[in-house]
Amino acid sequence: MDAADISAQVLLRPTYSALSTEWVDAVCAEAMGVFCDYTHRAEVPDSALSVLVDLACIRLSMAGAEGSSSASEGGMSRTWDALPQSLRDRMDAYRRPFL
Repeated sequence: MDAADISAQVLLRPTYSALSTEWVDAVCAEAMGVFCDYTHRAEVPDSALSVLVDLACIRLSMAGAEGSSSASEGGMSRTWDALPQSLRDRMDAYRRPFL
């Protein structure tokens, strides 16, 4: 699996369909790195595609808010968690002991 595989799935979601393919590819590559770091793996298994798509979407929605955990604009409040517990729980299934 590579970033283009993940990107193709992300771009199918209406929220992200108008984004630049190059930018989405870069964010997906970054998501792969986060996954590999968290799970102590050198490669991403094909079975983890949905986890990586969700991780990439989270990272895309946080764009421009790096370093922030919340923001309020025009009376609307948003809160971010860079790696929500529900996603960590899904990634734990792929985690290997650190050697």
